[in-house]
Amino acid sequence: MTNVSSRAQRCFAALSLFAAASAFAQPALNVSDRVMLRQVLQAMPKGGDLHNHLSGSVYAEYYLKYAADDGMCLDSVKLAITQCPPPQPAAATLPTTSPIVPAATVFQPYSSLYGEMLDALSMRQFRAGAESGHDHFFNTFGKFSAVSKTHVPEMLTQDVWRLATENVDYLETIFAPDFGSARDLLKVVKPGQSFSEMRTAMMQSGLVPPIITSSRAVIDRAEAYMRDNLHCGTANAQPGCDSTVRYIYELHRGVPLQQLFAEMVVGYELASADPRVAGLNPVMPEDSYISMHDFDDQMAMFAFFHKLYPKIHLSTHAGELVPGLVEPEGLRDHIRDSVMIAHAERIGHGVDLTYEDDAAGLLKTMASRGVAVEVCLTSNDVILGVSGKAHPLRYYLAAGVPVTLATDDPGVSRDDMTNQYMRAVQEQGLDYATLKRLARNSLEYSFAEGESLWSNHDYSKMATACVDTASSTCKTFVAANTKARIELRLEQRLRDFEAAWK
Repeated sequence: MTNVSSRAQRCFAALSLFAAASAFAQPALNVSDRVMLRQVLQAMPKGGDLHNHLSGSVYAEYYLKYAADDGMCLDSVKLAITQCPPPQPAAATLPTTSPIVPAATVFQPYSSLYGEMLDALSMRQFRAGAESGHDHFFNTFGKFSAVSKTHVPEMLTQDVWRLATENVDYLETIFAPDFGSARDLLKVVKPGQSFSEMRTAMMQSGLVPPIITSSRAVIDRAEAYMRDNLHCGTANAQPGCDSTVRYIYELHRGVPLQQLFAEMVVGYELASADPRVAGLNPVMPEDSYISMHDFDDQMAMFAFFHKLYPKIHLSTHAGELVPGLVEPEGLRDHIRDSVMIAHAERIGHGVDLTYEDDAAGLLKTMASRGVAVEVCLTSNDVILGVSGKAHPLRYYLAAGVPVTLATDDPGVSRDDMTNQYMRAVQEQGLDYATLKRLARNSLEYSFAEGESLWSNHDYSKMATACVDTASSTCKTFVAANTKARIELRLEQRLRDFEAAWK
């Protein structure tokens, strides 16, 4: 990096000056120059994004384009992408007006529908009123699902490219490449069967292997499309070609238990068969009736599968709740049970921490076990209304719980990873040393395969093989361990970044 402006140098000097400051004191950084702070944090290598929903990462503008390219329609009343009605016979009497219009309509001059659709498919210009931020956020997914299911290659390309432009080189994105085929396994389930009996029936049905094969093919096609469209391996290679991508199989906690069980069978088998599928994660609103009512049974199912697949990773949305959204007792154990019963290695959100029974003991357990928290500051603000001092981030940090910053659904939130770092500085008072630790955490606590570059999570002590990172021993070690490889790359990028701003 050359020709750095003096203002940028001063901004980074401020970051460096307070690198050793406590993350829990009053904000030490001069954040009045938001523009330069943004420039510094965008340039900062940030490791990985561990909590990223693929469909929620795409900006609404692209969904409208996909719909128009596919000849789909829009419901101009419900403000949703939909299939077009079948052609009507010429003699049929048609209504003079219809709410269903071609998706291409939004690209015509003076179309007000374009802006209305962007607002409906995201949090763009949202103002709470009759509809809460929580409801508007989750309602967006149903409005673009008709097209998101058919454009996984394009969506993955957008997600990886956009993160790479922000210097995020590792991604674990959440989606279900079987597109709901796991439901086919329900046909072999009989009433009253135990977990073991249900799984045996599903595994012996012959239906699981084809689902695994087709799911892997979906990932193959998406990655091939991404490499081609980012011009990887050519002189015109785009950001993202050097990124490492892993997939988290998406479970649906808001469906009936047997269906969720079927998804678990597919998810655990897929993760066992393909190292690119790094783990599983249950999605859908945590406060929905089924999510709350069946929570204990869901935890028991995770415990059952953990015994069968102890090496398969699990991260769970847990504690994405606030008082009033559910009854008080619903806030007491979702994080704890996800850790203690389901054996989750990471927790997504964890916002209701202070309402958990024995929160201090829970923090101690998470710190000792190295259970990381995927903190999504923007998402927690727009969905739950939790930000600033109301956010429990500082409690996790003070207790020594590993923390990472994540985007969640940047397309829906109209946000990006850099802004998570901006919020961490401006709203949470974090200094550069803490941001750097969080960036390292995003790789150290990732589900990337292989051994770590670091000894016992200590960022001052590299693994024995890499005491000398230029040695042939280290090169061999890094080549054999994806986690060590991406961590070493981050260290090299951080050194370059810091040297450029001195």
